[in-house]
Amino acid sequence: PKSKRSLQYSSPNFEPDEGEPVARMVSERFEYGRNFCNKFWNAARFAMLNLEGYTPGKIDFSTLPLEDRWILSRLSETVAEVTTCLERYQFDNATRTIRDFTWNEFCDWYLEMIKPRLRDEAQKPEAQRVLVAVLDTLLRMLSPFVPFVAEELWQRLAEFAPERGFFEPNAAEEAVVIASWPALPKEWIDSTIEARFERLRETVIAVRNVRSVYGIPPGTALKLNVRASAEIAEQMQSISGQFDNLAKAVLEAAGAEVVCPPGAASFTIGELDGYIPLEGVVDLAAELQRQEKSAEKLKGFISGHAKKLSNEKFVSGAPADVVNNVRETLANLENQLASTEEVIAQLKEMLK
Repeated sequence: PKSKRSLQYSSPNFEPDEGEPVARMVSERFEYGRNFCNKFWNAARFAMLNLEGYTPGKIDFSTLPLEDRWILSRLSETVAEVTTCLERYQFDNATRTIRDFTWNEFCDWYLEMIKPRLRDEAQKPEAQRVLVAVLDTLLRMLSPFVPFVAEELWQRLAEFAPERGFFEPNAAEEAVVIASWPALPKEWIDSTIEARFERLRETVIAVRNVRSVYGIPPGTALKLNVRASAEIAEQMQSISGQFDNLAKAVLEAAGAEVVCPPGAASFTIGELDGYIPLEGVVDLAAELQRQEKSAEKLKGFISGHAKKLSNEKFVSGAPADVVNNVRETLANLENQLASTEEVIAQLKEMLK
């Protein structure tokens, strides 16, 4: 019957006849949302796997390390921004704000930074309490947008931490759907702490880039020397363990008197200069040959794309998106070549 056939189209098990056209509504946002939920689910699962022995207690904010003070500053900002977005019915901005904080800050940086403390019996209790309170706040914010995921994780969190909170630990609500909306002190927002964290983050990324550019294996330990003011040097020393944790690099020296060692890769971040000695880590002569071969290959690709764009028939006759794609590829290749030539110049200087 016609009615039965129409129902078949809406069945999740429906398979069209071969050659029969079927309209499908597909949006990249579905995949985008799915990936986010998977990312957060795995992050929450990791957090709960590290809550063994959790004991509720008051958090001493005066003794919190940089990563905790930073995440609380950013969390307070995020709660305030999401609240404002919801009050103005800007649901797209609200979801984007939560997503950026959860993925780019909580998952990618904070969870990585606290791993050593979660393995240290002396530091674990405080790290667990802050982690639980941050996760609790995230679930409250996410509940209106991903209610089923948030509720499932809320119930699981209750098994490990039935009492939790930033100030005095209290019994969590029975369900996240009836939990109160989070409200955090604006006094937690600290631009100085965020600037210190950003300096750490950029330094870690710079060390990772050096490792990538010179093909240094992830397991090879690196030495890091930092030239900076006494104030910045002291701050870097206080978080030196994070360089080993996040970039497998040992902060060997930091101060205004530090000089660039021979045969070292260098980078600059604001008022900070970083040096990574490559002697004994990289075969500089072999690396120079590798980079020069890479540069020649890039020049060939650039020549081919430039020739294509100089062809008026291609530019005027090809679809606009195809032409734009070639232009973007050419720009990326030129940027890669510029970076490679910069590395070649550094290597030649090291080999003098």
